[in-house]
Amino acid sequence: MTKTLITSKSTEPAFVSKIEVKSNKDESSTVSLIGGFVELLYYESILQDTIRADVVFTDTGSSIDGKSVMEGLPLVGTEEVNIKIADTNEEEISVKLYVNKVTPSYEDAGKSLISIGLVSEEFITNELGGSKLNIRFDGKISDHIDKILTKFLKTEKELDIEETANNYNFIGNKRKPFYTLNWLSKSAVPSKDGKKGDTSGFFLYETADGFKFKSIDAL
Repeated sequence: MTKTLITSKSTEPAFVSKIEVKSNKDESSTVSLIGGFVELLYYESILQDTIRADVVFTDTGSSIDGKSVMEGLPLVGTEEVNIKIADTNEEEISVKLYVNKVTPSYEDAGKSLISIGLVSEEFITNELGGSKLNIRFDGKISDHIDKILTKFLKTEKELDIEETANNYNFIGNKRKPFYTLNWLSKSAVPSKDGKKGDTSGFFLYETADGFKFKSIDAL
């Protein structure tokens, strides 16, 4: 059995080089959170539809024109946040996320500790009423996955969709995109050596490189 040594460097946290928030009120107005940065947790998983992150930072009263980030930007939700992270192998990840939740957790002497929950743009689009499926779908499941991501969730990200062998026809019935994508994943059969009843379905998930639709057999 080959043994892989885990070095102290490989267990070190990643280096965060950029956390920049763009104002919804004035798109030319941005603020960097690096100066008050405390913690960033970044999540990718085949068990969740999109990537997400949690950022904790110290908000002082002089970040924007003598005001705090919360007041000066203002930070209320759906703001665009650009993040750059370099891991211990010096590989850089760049992602664009959006503020989904703002939680002030501590305040003292003119400064506050703020936690913001970040999600993909597609997550927010999924929650809006205009993204619900309102058409009939005919053909391969892999084609439906592509259409839902591009036409309804309006993603412009890279798509890596494994072709399916089976067709599945259905009516959208005003369902949310991600609900339907996960529903279809359970019925999908891979085109390569796939037999109905002998496969385990598919996973839809997002990484920093884009969305992936992969069979459990291939993974």
